[in-house]
Amino acid sequence: MLFVALLATSALTFSGSAFAQAPDGADAEVQVAPEAPATNEELAAKAAFLEAQVEAMQEQLNELKSAMGKATPSWKGAPQYEDKEAGWSFKPRGRIQYDVGYIENPDDAIVTRNLGFNSRVRRIRLGAEGTVPGGFGYKFEMDFANSNVGFGDAILTYAPSGKPWSIAIGNHETFESLEQITSSRFISFLERAQMNDAFGHTRRIGLSVGLVDKANIARFNAGIFAAHSIDGSFDNEGWIGAARATYSPQFMGGMIHLGANFQHREFQSNNAGTASSSVGAPSTNQLARYRARPFLQTTDVRFVDTGAFAAKSDDIYGFELGGVFNSLHVVGEAQWAKVNAYSRGDIQTGLDAFSTANTALVPSDDPTFFSWYAEAGYFLTGETRGYKNGAWDRTKVLKPFSKGGWGALQVNARYDYLDLMTEDLQQGFTNNFTTGVAAASNSLSRGGTQTGYLASLIWIPEDYVRFLLQFAHTKVKGGPSAAIVEPTSTAPVDQRKYNSNSVALRAQVDF
Repeated sequence: MLFVALLATSALTFSGSAFAQAPDGADAEVQVAPEAPATNEELAAKAAFLEAQVEAMQEQLNELKSAMGKATPSWKGAPQYEDKEAGWSFKPRGRIQYDVGYIENPDDAIVTRNLGFNSRVRRIRLGAEGTVPGGFGYKFEMDFANSNVGFGDAILTYAPSGKPWSIAIGNHETFESLEQITSSRFISFLERAQMNDAFGHTRRIGLSVGLVDKANIARFNAGIFAAHSIDGSFDNEGWIGAARATYSPQFMGGMIHLGANFQHREFQSNNAGTASSSVGAPSTNQLARYRARPFLQTTDVRFVDTGAFAAKSDDIYGFELGGVFNSLHVVGEAQWAKVNAYSRGDIQTGLDAFSTANTALVPSDDPTFFSWYAEAGYFLTGETRGYKNGAWDRTKVLKPFSKGGWGALQVNARYDYLDLMTEDLQQGFTNNFTTGVAAASNSLSRGGTQTGYLASLIWIPEDYVRFLLQFAHTKVKGGPSAAIVEPTSTAPVDQRKYNSNSVALRAQVDF
């Protein structure tokens, strides 16, 4: 303040001197009387004006700094722009997963080009996620792997601040299991447990609600979904109702995960005339099919497969148990699929027709299928497996490769069992849905059991880069290839056994 007053006084003094009387001998000039000295009130007013100008400049500088701070993104594998006060945020997201693998052709007996060495771009996803003022959020991903365009999550969410509930609408998971809910970026092996492949777990278009307690320990999600993902389907009746509950308290210096999930799926009955060849169930024309690959997708061969049969719906029950204790994690899940099948003698017309001949295989009774797995893993470099919101999440690398460390190194082992064997299908009937006449259709090659003994080594040099090496020993009993692989065996086809080994490597980057 004193400095400002001195400046004002100096200015007044200079102004008075500029108009002083000219010296003797100079040309005559109009004489101007000197100004009167400024009063204290005038000096104070000018000082206050200058002070206000300085404050205005400082405020503008602060606003400029704030704007520069908002425009500077944080980095989470990709730039994230965020204005927390306004509620806006935006972040591009994506992943690239490239697999190379070799799977043994059992006794070189199966005639196919898709066993042996192969490679595949498993996923190439690009999208974005962010928030919108008012509690809204969005996530969208497209998958361009193998020259096809598919969709990951494509959802709009609403999660009001301070409330325990949220809503999601769009293409998202139907709360099938812990591992299916977990992103493929964070699973312990190349593929999820085979229950997810066999029982047709994937994203569907639907509406769901979520509840969470204040401590973020107990969660519940439920939703209603169409029977299809984003594609060209027009289902007239198919739908899915699903729910999942989890509880993850602290326990013995670590954390345990308890979960249960349930799905009821009504199969669609339109598009009569062709049977679906899609993996799992439900499928078109109320023809269900359950099958699974041998623990990697560099092949399309399935050693276990029920084939298509006429069914109205199914119910899937699942239980989850896991825990994280420093560098050790353990987890296991089990699921049962109970199918509500058509019976011999049923008559259907119109949209319920099953084929051009209006015939389809029906089981002798409603079949039930079962699958479970158990897994343990350990970080040799001291990390802890990430867990968030009822699912596995990103593991933070303690000593990244870029900072002189070796990254994170994890070893994992898994036992994975799938049972698609049932006499209900092996002793079924080919039913004519026009006349109701059924003929016996016995086939011991339907279904089968598949057991996997898997080990993996994961190296994470940086938080967003991952390499995964996997070995799998697969034991098969029965199934569609048993008679081909073991043609000289005297055992019934559904009791014939054979093995296959595979090894595969995945390189991954995500953001």
